[in-house]
This record gives sequence, C-alpha cells and structure tokens, in this order.
Amino acid sequence: GRIEICGVSCFVLSREPFPALASALRRFHRQQEREDARLGTIHEKLSSNPSSANVRGFQSRNVIFHLTGGGFFAHTIAGEISFLLDWSAATNAVVIIPEYALLPHHKFPDAIQEVERIYRSLRFGHAVSLLGFRPDKIIVTGESVGGNLASALCVSLIMSYEKNDHCEELSHLASMELVSDRDDETDEEGESRALLAGGSAPDCRHVGIGLPDALMLCCPALNLSSDMTQSRVDGAHDPVLPSGLLAVISSSYVQNDCDSKNPLASPYFATDVTLRQFPSTLIFTGSEDPLLDDSVTFNARLRGLGVKSYLRAVHDMPHAFWALSTAGIGLEVQRECQEWLQKAFCIR
Repeated sequence: GRIEICGVSCFVLSREPFPALASALRRFHRQQEREDARLGTIHEKLSSNPSSANVRGFQSRNVIFHLTGGGFFAHTIAGEISFLLDWSAATNAVVIIPEYALLPHHKFPDAIQEVERIYRSLRFGHAVSLLGFRPDKIIVTGESVGGNLASALCVSLIMSYEKNDHCEELSHLASMELVSDRDDETDEEGESRALLAGGSAPDCRHVGIGLPDALMLCCPALNLSSDMTQSRVDGAHDPVLPSGLLAVISSSYVQNDCDSKNPLASPYFATDVTLRQFPSTLIFTGSEDPLLDDSVTFNARLRGLGVKSYLRAVHDMPHAFWALSTAGIGLEVQRECQEWLQKAFCIR
C-alpha cells in the first residue's frame, strides 16, 4: 500500500499478513478519500520531540528502509518489488520505500532532506500512530543513487550530532580502541563467516546518534564529482550507467563541482571522524561497474577506521544488478542479501 510520511508518499510492503499495518493503511486511504471529497478532516499531530512520542501499546516490527535508484530522475520501484517482498518474507520486516524528490524540479539537497525527515520519523517514533506499529531495528538499503542517499543519511545524522555540542563525545569515541575485523580475514571461508555475522552486535558508537542498525548497498553512487578512476574509464560503455549518463546525473543533481564534493552529496568525501561512526555495512558491486573503484576505496576507508564493512564484487555484472534476481547469479546474490539481513536483524 501507499502512505504519506512527513508529506512524502511512501510504498509500504509486507509479505506476511500484518493486521495493524493493514488497518493503518485503510485508515489513511479513508482520510485521503475524505480530503478528496473536500470534507473536514482531523489530522494526527506528530510531535517534533522524539522523547515525547507515545509508543506504548504498539506492536514492534523491524523495518527495511529502501531507497531506489533511477539517477534522481525516476524511481525504480516496479523492478524492485519482487526482491523486496523476498527480503520481507525472509526477515518478517516491513519495507518502506519513499518516493523522494526528483529532478529536474528538485536538486540537491531536497532528496536527502526528505529522506532524513522520514527516517527520523521512523527512528524516533513520530510515525507510530500513522503506521500502526513501532519500528524496532531499521536497516537502510539502497541501489545506485539510492545507495548515495543511504550513505548520505548516515553522514547527515552524524554531522548533525556533531553540531549539537557532541564533538567532545565523538572525539572520545574516535580515540577508543575499536575491534577490527581483519582477524577474520585468514581465508576466504573466514571472510564469508564474518560477512554473515555483520551487524549482529550492538555498537556503542551509535548510542544517541540514531543511526540505522546496518547499511546494505548495491553499486552506490558515492562520488558525484568529475574525478576519473580506472573503473570509470573501463566502464565508460556500461549498459546501465555509461559515462555520458553519469555526467548528466551529477551535473543535474549538484549545482557545481564544489557541491559535488559536499559529503551530503558525495559521502565518499566524508571525514574520518564521520565515517568511523558508520554502522555495519555490506556493499555489493559489479566487476564491470564504472563505480567499482569508489566502492572499493570507500569500503577500505570504513574498514581502516574499524567499521564492520564488507565488499562483494560480483563477476561480469554491470551497474545496479539487484533486480536481476531471475538469473542464476542474481539468485545467489539475493540469497546472500537475505542471509545478511537476517543476521543484521538477529533473527538467525
């Protein structure tokens, strides 16, 4: 079904029957019908103070907050519903997909601002009465520019926390001895075990920031600058993201090359202080993806800063391949996505 959160239309999916959510969706649509009929409607007021949100009496449910690709020009929901429903079935989570602001009428930072408002509403309980349930753990997923927004969301949450007189606390956290996952890299089998365990343990660095419990990205557009890398040269003729299209997306979304290096537009350029606070992260990329090098560098930075971050490069795959779940390699990737989500939600 569809519902509005913070004024933004969102698709809400659940493979398993969930009466509380179904009732909330019916209530929302009845309200919309009354508005269409120009009858008076009493709107629920959502508190702007997270601590005052009343969540008592509401059933809790894990949430997958999914951000679609589409180059900031379109949403790719239709092609993604199949695997999103599979994720919902594997985790018993509700999938929420915002239709964030698009080009050409909305440029940076409109989309990330909308995404952050919706996420905060979910994380801090503002949307409880609207949805009919209380979000428990929230994992943010995103493909291509959706991966950009998912990463930028974390950057924005951390930077906002830094600005609110918490710099000393973050400095203390940054100086803590963080457990590296490099001990798990003794062999390929050990790396696989570490990957599937990612995100299962709470991280003291995230207390108070309100970060997602984990991130799962596919071919994220982390760097919207015009900087050239070897993978961008080699993947100039990618069937999904050729170099000309990448340039159009970047120049349309950000106003100039200076803005393209703003960490909220290009999380690739976030500082170490910010990145070391990131939640457990899994990045899928294709060996032929023009953005491969950006993902490799970003993952290496996260790992070097003590973040549980893992990279999976799938052989002979172009940019943004999550929806290719009908092919053999696509099924294998989707199985790995489902297993990682289950571990991150601590349900296996």
